[in-house]
Amino acid sequence: MGYIALYRKYRPLTFDNILGQESVTKILKNQVKTGKISHAYLFSGTRGTGKTSAAKVFARAINCLHPKDGEPCNECEVCKSILEGNTSDVVEMDAASNNSVENIRQIRQEVVYATVDVKYRVYIIDEVHMLTTSAFNALLKTLEEPPENVVFILATTEQYKIPVTILSRCLRFEFNRLSTENIVERLKYVLDTEKIAYEDEALEYVAKLADGAMRDALSILDRCISEMSDKLTYEDIQRIVGAIDKQIVQNIVKSILEYDGIKANENIELVIKKGKDLRQLVYELNEEFLSLLINSKSDSKKIIRIIDRLSKLDSDLRQSARPSIILKSCIIELCNDVTEEIDISSGNNNQTNKELLNIINALSSKVASLESEVTSLKSNLSNKSKFTTVKASSIARPAKKDVKEENNEAEEVEMTEFNELEEFNKIVASHGKLKLFSALANSRVYLTDSYILVITNNSFAYNILKMDESIETIRDIMLENYSIDKDIRVELKEEDEKEKDVSSIEKVFKQNNINYTDLD
Repeated sequence: MGYIALYRKYRPLTFDNILGQESVTKILKNQVKTGKISHAYLFSGTRGTGKTSAAKVFARAINCLHPKDGEPCNECEVCKSILEGNTSDVVEMDAASNNSVENIRQIRQEVVYATVDVKYRVYIIDEVHMLTTSAFNALLKTLEEPPENVVFILATTEQYKIPVTILSRCLRFEFNRLSTENIVERLKYVLDTEKIAYEDEALEYVAKLADGAMRDALSILDRCISEMSDKLTYEDIQRIVGAIDKQIVQNIVKSILEYDGIKANENIELVIKKGKDLRQLVYELNEEFLSLLINSKSDSKKIIRIIDRLSKLDSDLRQSARPSIILKSCIIELCNDVTEEIDISSGNNNQTNKELLNIINALSSKVASLESEVTSLKSNLSNKSKFTTVKASSIARPAKKDVKEENNEAEEVEMTEFNELEEFNKIVASHGKLKLFSALANSRVYLTDSYILVITNNSFAYNILKMDESIETIRDIMLENYSIDKDIRVELKEEDEKEKDVSSIEKVFKQNNINYTDLD
């Protein structure tokens, strides 16, 4: 005989072998012992929870010549005949491929005949929710007035699709998802029987991947056994199933919490280049955030929003033809999730200020990181301020001119870096403008005699900064807190791999006719 898959080889033969469904198997065993057999049963639950296995055990138990405490003996002629599939009185039908009214009419014609070698004729209809409306109507008549020696066992993963008229005529049982402990217990039994060495951590990982389905766990185990070496290890499982490096997952989580979309997408690119399943990445990200939510009391509202968004993302990826784009845009959205308005003048000041402080601390760490990357630029800037304080008055923004014309007409000006950006950004956050706060975290601010120059190398931040609302906010805060009343200009620093960041900044200065002193 050829090789038999583990999920078939170790299919439960008795009710006691069906793990995690004790509430169901106890009732079924009692019915066998008392002889009070119903004419129709409905087994519902997620895949791999034992519905079909329980149906087959029940079919043998009610026909067994020597039942033991409600269990089939699996040794008498009837049990062996059913196990080997040699009897015509126990029929297993897949409704996914036999869902027409003609298939059900054939059953109606058969039930009128007496059984050949068993007490009950049993029809096991798997995935019964796939039957057509006409087929359900045909089945309904049989369920209303069934012969005494006929038992229907309907199995489904989607009970809500079954008509109420059918449900009302069945004895219903709900099969629960299996716990990790149940699955690990069964996997240990299988490997001990097969005399295969293993690590406990490897079996726990398989159970986690199975997501509550015993059949999935055994299928994963079957594949891993065929490719493992002398011992089944955690590393073997990760390699064989193509698991995503845990460090990459943690890096993405850290980037989201620190509002660093660039780093997050760099790690996503690593996952894409290795050909990993993006839905698996979303699953592992959700698991990581769930662990953070359970084990940490900080930023719980943000983590809950992230988990909710990632749960919806899984559905989006399943339906999208370009899942990588959907994933990246979602991660960028999460990295910039600072749009929740916080009014520090509201009643609950302590709680509000605490939430605001958490956001400011996270973004401040990002600002510190960016500042360290441009330390070399700061040495090229003059420490002397060359601006003149102007009295508060409304300054209209100049009309947009042709770039070439504007450069020809503009006079050369001197500038200095605005060294109070961190304090300025905290004031922005206190006004509830957290989207602008995030954009300024990736920016540099310089002052000239005639205007304020904001430079960023992030296109997302650039689109926020150039909005009229953002420009007015910057102008108002400058005037109110620093007595500076000037026009605002926003520039996007050009990215060029062949040039250093210094030369990119120099380009922006040159375009604005700004003189600067190289302190080196």
